[in-house]
Amino acid sequence: MPWIKPMKQSAMKEMQTKNQSPDPAPLFNRLLANDPELYDAFLPLQEAIKGTSLSEELRETVITFVSMKNGCEYCTKSHKELLENLIGREDTLQWLENYEESDMEEEWKAVLNYADKLIAKPVKVTKGDVQRLKDFGYDEKAIVQLNQTIAYTSYTNQLSMGLGL
Repeated sequence: MPWIKPMKQSAMKEMQTKNQSPDPAPLFNRLLANDPELYDAFLPLQEAIKGTSLSEELRETVITFVSMKNGCEYCTKSHKELLENLIGREDTLQWLENYEESDMEEEWKAVLNYADKLIAKPVKVTKGDVQRLKDFGYDEKAIVQLNQTIAYTSYTNQLSMGLGL
């Protein structure tokens, strides 16, 4: 149970006329909605991340991986379930934890290596890491989208853990 009271679904319905909040609103959204102005500012970024050109499978892989590495159990659990449905694996957390030795495509390994460095110590990300993504066909836009997805996930992990999810 979160450490602060989430907004009630009935109050969220009133807010939904002003913004694009999902109905019913997930617990995470109901916590953020305690500050309507910040919540309204948050929603467009949330939608933009969902709308990147990254495939849904890769995006959920990145989000699950980042959440797992950051220790956000709430986000890891919810995104793990989505990922398992998308890719048909049941051992996703072990697969992600051991991605370098796994049967994962080399392209996705490069993506997770980039994410791993960006999460752990951003100064460790090198031009070579970006070049490796380019070698797999990622252009500047796709790299920016990947970078935003990783950073956004770390941000939402901090919000979730800081509010007791």
